[in-house]
Amino acid sequence: MADLTLRAATPADSTTLLSLIHQAFEEYRGRLDPPSGAHSETAPTLAALFARGEHAVMAIVGAEAAGCVFYVQTGVEIYLHRLAVLPKMRRVGVGRALVEYVANEAVADSCAYLRVGVRLALRNNLAFFENLGFSTIVEASHPGYAEPTFAHMTRELVSRGIRFVEVAPYDPAWPARFEAEAATIRAALGDTLIGIEHIGSTSVLGLAAKPIIDLLPLVRDTSDLDGKIGAMAAIGYLPRGEFGLPGRRYFIKGTAHTRSVHAHAYQADHPEVERHLAFRNYLRTHAEARAAYAALKIDLAQRHPTDIVAYMEGKDSLIKRLEAQALAWYRASEQGEA
Repeated sequence: MADLTLRAATPADSTTLLSLIHQAFEEYRGRLDPPSGAHSETAPTLAALFARGEHAVMAIVGAEAAGCVFYVQTGVEIYLHRLAVLPKMRRVGVGRALVEYVANEAVADSCAYLRVGVRLALRNNLAFFENLGFSTIVEASHPGYAEPTFAHMTRELVSRGIRFVEVAPYDPAWPARFEAEAATIRAALGDTLIGIEHIGSTSVLGLAAKPIIDLLPLVRDTSDLDGKIGAMAAIGYLPRGEFGLPGRRYFIKGTAHTRSVHAHAYQADHPEVERHLAFRNYLRTHAEARAAYAALKIDLAQRHPTDIVAYMEGKDSLIKRLEAQALAWYRASEQGEA
């Protein structure tokens, strides 16, 4: 829109912001369960947002306020909320402009991604954010609701440049790197966390590996982690949801192509936990398997230095064979038979 302008809002704009929110959400009255908090928004609640360091931006068409959005930075994340556009100003680019304004602010502040919570009942809203490059990473529920009521949606802002495959000789500093990351995650997750294990090749003494620390946080219920996305963002972790593995909550630290840490969180009794621990312990105690795995990884990294997919596919057959051996050995060990 040629006559659309955007500007940062201040507490002095609270009356206008409140009117925008009330008008925009009026059509949802009685359509949401639980009801939207926007209907009970007040000047003091908006003042509280500004007081705790949140930002707002307002869209103006001509001389009329047409929409607004609030946002707050937490570590590598910017969380945007209270996106409100007057009904008569929808489908003309106001909402898109507000989101892009926040995205530009996020890039300027070196944030890695945007996140928004969208009601599952509002299919049009989900589609709106999907069209802006957001993806659903996990569905969650409001307190007191057993079934999911909203989705966490994210839009990554980091460059997806070439991801180089590097397999380095074992580094004695890797265990200390694990301990440092584990300590920050323990502080971020608090009582949500039962324990945390060092897994992957960097957890095996003497094994060549990509210099990325893999952690296995264990929790009682992975849904408890859905309220901890901001806490993980504060210590530098991007959320990826299940990312193809049911029951997992996956976080990465670093950019998409220069990662430093992977955190694969599972419920403590999930079968994947046994698989990870069995494979790690088997490689720690079986030199021949460890040597074969190292040799294959080094060869694949040399042949596919910029093709992570080919590297992973090249390892697949050996990993599956070693995992089968590892699980049999691990279960026998647990029963005192090995």
